[in-house]
Amino acid sequence: MITLGSDGSVQTSDDFNRLKTQYGQVSPPNSPSKSSAGSTSFPSCPQQNSTFLASTTLPPTPNDAACACLESALSCQFTPKTVNVSDIVGPLLDTACSLLGQAGGSCDQISGNGSSGTYGAVSACDPSTKLSFVMTQFYEANNRNPQSCSFAGNATVNSQAPSSASAANSVASSCLANPSATFVPSAPASTAGGSGSGSSSTGGSNGNNNAAVSDLLGSRQAWVGVGAGALISVVGGLFTLL
Repeated sequence: MITLGSDGSVQTSDDFNRLKTQYGQVSPPNSPSKSSAGSTSFPSCPQQNSTFLASTTLPPTPNDAACACLESALSCQFTPKTVNVSDIVGPLLDTACSLLGQAGGSCDQISGNGSSGTYGAVSACDPSTKLSFVMTQFYEANNRNPQSCSFAGNATVNSQAPSSASAANSVASSCLANPSATFVPSAPASTAGGSGSGSSSTGGSNGNNNAAVSDLLGSRQAWVGVGAGALISVVGGLFTLL
């Protein structure tokens, strides 16, 4: 449908223009009107059972401001070498989580489970922030060995991050002080991202209280040997995209 240029420019194809024309000719029904739709009260969600597997515990509301705050505190940040970020975020997350798992860590903080109603403190953040978070966990586990924050050039050490893992944990925990909150978000200030703040915040019961996020980045103890840094260079080579 489109072609992305190396400078980030977008060139649309003939198919894109034809689809645009067809969409422009659509006349959706407008009956009944919103005002005549009747009662605005809705039934409560059904309880979980064998055919309805979803938990009634809602996931946290995405909060752009909290995620941006967290990103600024991460010592190893995702800095892709390609404009096609969506093509590499998933594979890099798989690799980073695999390496972190081998090191004794986990990606639970970026994960969510709609059946059990449990959501990690970072589960509502965007994929790039999640990736930076996992990269930072691995980097800290390797005692900030620069080789473990490479991922074939798709990650960079954040010189503005707190100077120690304990300080980074403190900042990260303050950014996500109420990670299970659900609220009505406000519209972003621009396409580059917005405040994401809102009113009527409530804490959920998914176990993500302040105590659960007090050590977000884990201990800086050596989960893995220094040699793991070299492993990053080998596995990360799969993601050297032009």
